[in-house]
Amino acid sequence: MLASLLHTYALNLGYARKLVADLRPDQMALQPAAGMNHPAWVLGHLALTADMLGGMLGCEPLCPPEWQTLFGMDSTPSDDPAAYPSRDELLTTLEKAHTAIAAAVERLPEDRWGEPTPLEAVRGFLPTFGDAIVFVTTSHEMMHLGQLSAWRRVAGLPRV
Repeated sequence: MLASLLHTYALNLGYARKLVADLRPDQMALQPAAGMNHPAWVLGHLALTADMLGGMLGCEPLCPPEWQTLFGMDSTPSDDPAAYPSRDELLTTLEKAHTAIAAAVERLPEDRWGEPTPLEAVRGFLPTFGDAIVFVTTSHEMMHLGQLSAWRRVAGLPRV
C-alpha cells in the first residue's frame, strides 16, 4: 500500500510539472475568471501544504514564512505576477517537499499512522496521522491540480 501511495504522489508531481511547463511568467498570476486560483497560487499552496506535512514528519522547513500569507488556506490569489515567486522557485520547492515527504513516509513507523493528527485544526475530518498523510499526498494535491487543469482551459490553453 505504501508503494502505491508514493507512486500516486510522484504522479501528482509529474502532472504539476506538465501543467505549468509551457507557461510564461506573465501567465502565472492570470485570472481568466474572477477569483480563480492561478498557477502561482496553486503551486505555492501545494508547496506550503507539503511543507506543513513535512514538518509533522520531522522534515526541515522549505517555505519562507511569508508564503503563509501568500498561499495559506485563507489567502486570496492576486493577479499581480510580481507578488509571487517564479514558477521555477515554486516548482523546485514543491519538488524538494515531495522528495523529503516520500523519504520520511517510508521511514515512518507503522504505529504512527494511527496516532491523532498532529494538527488539531484538521482533526475533525482527518482524525489520524495516516489520514492526514494520505489526504495531503493524494486528494488535496489532485484537487488543486484539477483546478489548474481547468484554469488552462479557461485561459485558452490546451490540455496536458
